[in-house]
Amino acid sequence: MDRQQGHGTSDAAGFTVVLCDSCEDGGELPVLAVLREIIRRCPHGMLVRATCPLGRLWCHAGKVTGALSGHTLLVQRCTRSRSPVGEVMLVGPVRTAEDLAATARWLEPVPGDIDDLPRRLREIPRTSTSN
Repeated sequence: MDRQQGHGTSDAAGFTVVLCDSCEDGGELPVLAVLREIIRRCPHGMLVRATCPLGRLWCHAGKVTGALSGHTLLVQRCTRSRSPVGEVMLVGPVRTAEDLAATARWLEPVPGDIDDLPRRLREIPRTSTSN
């Protein structure tokens, strides 16, 4: 079965990934390099680097408690014309090379359902938000 079908995302042809630049790991994981390679292979993929898209308080609280150590990504599926499809998905924290590899497999060619990710990459509390 086509991964896009059955999840209400049959119109999805691409995606946008927002990488939190505030989530530093001391350069141990090549998160940015891996995401750039994925985007190069996906004609309708887009990568955005931003200071914590969830807000400074979110990042600070996560760092202080250690609960969010690792990289946080926001992923939004979209049509060829860049119109959003479905809800924004929070992915992370991405802490290990294995986490990064699982995230990369999930993203290509179009991200699947968030529940297709390993549980450890769905640890960030999420709410259902559709555009």
